[in-house]
Amino acid sequence: MSSAVASYAAAASDSDDQDELMPWEREDWVPTLKSGKQKSPNMVRNELQRYIDECKANKTSTQTQIVETMGINSNTFRRFMNPKTYKNQWSATDNGCYWAGARLLERVKYEKEIAKKAAKKSGKRKSDGETSAASASAKKSKPSKAELKQQVTELIDRVNNVPGVSADDGVYDSCPQLVSKIKVFLQRDGMTKAALLDALGGVNSNSLNRFLSAKNQDQCQNVVYKEGYAFFERLRILEEKPKSNARLKNEKEHPNGFDLRRRTHMWVLTGRP
Repeated sequence: MSSAVASYAAAASDSDDQDELMPWEREDWVPTLKSGKQKSPNMVRNELQRYIDECKANKTSTQTQIVETMGINSNTFRRFMNPKTYKNQWSATDNGCYWAGARLLERVKYEKEIAKKAAKKSGKRKSDGETSAASASAKKSKPSKAELKQQVTELIDRVNNVPGVSADDGVYDSCPQLVSKIKVFLQRDGMTKAALLDALGGVNSNSLNRFLSAKNQDQCQNVVYKEGYAFFERLRILEEKPKSNARLKNEKEHPNGFDLRRRTHMWVLTGRP
């Protein structure tokens, strides 16, 4: 899988949620042209198809891997990529692939620019021989799939062994904030959905997919919400990271944690007097 795809994270959060998020990872981000005009679905679709074709040609990734990286299902992808699905092309902005694809493309563009600058800077400092030696050393030090899998297993074990954390004490991330954390976490080297599902106590993939594709607090009753919050709280403690501003805000506004029950509306019919 290409480094661009492996590091992509389509994270969505409040404007004051996570200061380290890149612009395209924020909830209010909109894909635009240099003129400031929003990119149309047709533009995003064509750019995404070119990127997929490029990855297939150089064998850095497959279409399936790219779709999984974007955090969408294959049906959503197919509907978006077929322009005949929409009578009005702007209706395609309601499809999650428009936003996930635009964010991926923005990330790819950014990483190419960084790589280009790094290569140019490296060329000024080193001779061709030194550069070749450095590249060979980097390739040699790259961990194998088996090593990455072992590292993932060890990390998850360390996280789940952090004591004193229980979702029964309250959940202080909103569903969208937790979705953001999950998508970022899945971009770690060697991390897979299967490994995460095991880390969350063996929840099934359908529950995870429903949670990732939901809006607002629609999936607050999903087991992924409660188990996922506890897991990432342990991870925060393990990595010795402070609580974010959004987390502190949530604790103030929801002292007992977010409600884990989905609100429903019920109509009451009465007879005429």
